[in-house]
Amino acid sequence: MGAGVLMAVLGAILTFAVRVDAPGVDLQVVGVILMVAGGAVIAYARRTVEREHVVTQVETPTDPAAPQHSVRQVVRDTERD
Repeated sequence: MGAGVLMAVLGAILTFAVRVDAPGVDLQVVGVILMVAGGAVIAYARRTVEREHVVTQVETPTDPAAPQHSVRQVVRDTERD
């Protein structure tokens, strides 16, 4: 996701802050293209990120002399939206 943010920031700088006439290159158009590409990279990264959460289950036995048993499990949600 960092690459997308970098592309978007560089695109914004080229579009809004740089006032240079480069022959054969329109820096404002290049900046807009970089901002759109950076936004696409950010959206893709957010969509494909693997989410995980921890589930802790405590089982209390029926015998009071027996110790409690707990299970800690990391569940990864790889389902894509």
